[in-house]
Amino acid sequence: IEILEGYGVTEAAPVIAGLHGWADGIRSAELDRYAAKLAVMTDADRATVEAISRSIVAKILHHPTVALREAAGTAKGDRLVEALRELFEQ
Repeated sequence: IEILEGYGVTEAAPVIAGLHGWADGIRSAELDRYAAKLAVMTDADRATVEAISRSIVAKILHHPTVALREAAGTAKGDRLVEALRELFEQ
């Protein structure tokens, strides 16, 4: 996740996109890891698994995303950015 200190409202978007990209990369890697087991599924079943896993990631990241957007450009926003660095080793 590329995180910028002192970011403003317009700069919050890349931080949020980075967080979502990082989480989606993990989601995708896990699906790849289980590819052999998923191979026996129909295309529709695989699409359902993809949709469910994307939905889980989105729901997990919803509150952090909202908090970053609301705090962008403030001291609290800077603290949240630093917390992201620490928690997600970015």
